[in-house]
Amino acid sequence: MTRKRLALALAAAVVLAIVATTMAAGSGDKRTTVSATAPTWANVAPIFASKCAGCHTPGGIAPFSLLSAQSAKRYADRILVMTKLGRMPPWMPGHDSPDYLNQTRRILTPAEKTLIARWVRAGARIGNGRAVKPVGVTSSAPGTTMTLTASRSYMPKPAVGGLDDYHCFLLEPKLTHDSYVTSAVIKPQRATIVHHVILFEAAGENASEARRLNAASGGNGWTCFGGPGLSETHPTAASADVDRLGVPPWIAAWVPGHANNDLPQGTGVLVHAGAAIVMQVHYNLIHKAQRDRSHAVIRFAPAATNKLIPLNTILVPAPVELPCPRNVRSAACSRDVAVQQEVKKYGYSAALIPSGLLYICGKSLADYPASPANVKSLSTSCDRHVTRPLRIYGVAGHMHTRGYDIRVELNGKTLLHIPRWNFHWQDAYYLAKPVDANVGDVIHVSCKFDNSAIKQPLVKGKLLKPRYVLWGEGTTDEMCLGLLQAADR
Repeated sequence: MTRKRLALALAAAVVLAIVATTMAAGSGDKRTTVSATAPTWANVAPIFASKCAGCHTPGGIAPFSLLSAQSAKRYADRILVMTKLGRMPPWMPGHDSPDYLNQTRRILTPAEKTLIARWVRAGARIGNGRAVKPVGVTSSAPGTTMTLTASRSYMPKPAVGGLDDYHCFLLEPKLTHDSYVTSAVIKPQRATIVHHVILFEAAGENASEARRLNAASGGNGWTCFGGPGLSETHPTAASADVDRLGVPPWIAAWVPGHANNDLPQGTGVLVHAGAAIVMQVHYNLIHKAQRDRSHAVIRFAPAATNKLIPLNTILVPAPVELPCPRNVRSAACSRDVAVQQEVKKYGYSAALIPSGLLYICGKSLADYPASPANVKSLSTSCDRHVTRPLRIYGVAGHMHTRGYDIRVELNGKTLLHIPRWNFHWQDAYYLAKPVDANVGDVIHVSCKFDNSAIKQPLVKGKLLKPRYVLWGEGTTDEMCLGLLQAADR
């Protein structure tokens, strides 16, 4: 037998062995799992209730519900594949990220994966088939709870750009004394179109202007982007050089996949007496617009009687300069045209931000080739020096749909690395052990993007055509943003 024929024979034998083993395992599983000890819905339902049903609920962001045995059985094969691969429940930080608080609430244990697999292979037996409810996370944060809702519902419309509406709503906590927010549960009414929600404090003149804007609209809120849209906080190139890009303090935020509602024990975000809260909702109208009245459930602890550590949000952005593939010839591939489109969609001040980011990150357009050989692995980064002693409690990253890898580091030590970025599963992660940063230390954020034709945003079933992409507020624009929740030491 020739060497080539021998190799082919060995390969065939290996394939047959694999097939035989797989079939034997499958038939063996079937024989054992249909026995009296085979798991039923009653066995797996608690896992789905605690780790899946928060998103897999009717009208939620997930594509199907896991509240009923019938629905779970219908999608059993898909559940088996995604849980075995570790794709569900989604946990985005890579293995090189540090430990975070409450991460066990989101990650299936080996025993839970095995039980789900046994249930599916046994035929996803329903048994008594009783429906379940999502298991809520009990808050241990101090303070009293207040539910704040916009005065009326709102019908989103593409106010900026072709698919995005940034709308701000006035929430009035009517605080008579300074208080810490220790927990915030933000509840989007229409999860299919709400891309993110951010709560901002509006104190002093900001509060007065927010109330004027709301009154002028008849209580229907106002269009905003890049922040709450108040005169003291409009984004400019100069404001990019400060911790919060010129916007007022963040109180809390919600993004798809959000899991942490309580702030780390012993901390809070200070809200001043008489301040208003502005709830910015970003609607992405790839899906059909529906009237929305999202609300927030906030726990306040009086500052006078609760000695908590005040947290602030620090934003660390990097430039976004994504050219077209070489084989694409279009006016939209011009950076000048991209800037003009930013002016048209978001205004002149917002269109200055791409240049401002180049400046504060010590970069120029020469660092971003206009016609690279490959646009499938475009990268950007920025170093920011710590200007005051900090204790870092939480970290997050943010990109849009062309990004696929984001990392936030302190002096080369990873605070967060998401190697398989998914726009629909974002969160803020609180460090199991807070990290101290000293004056002169370096916070580094880096991102990788794919701007090839196949990675363009999907809108109404069609991929958009490639274009030059800059930092922008719309979902079809891009960002590279690291976020830290930190306290001064």
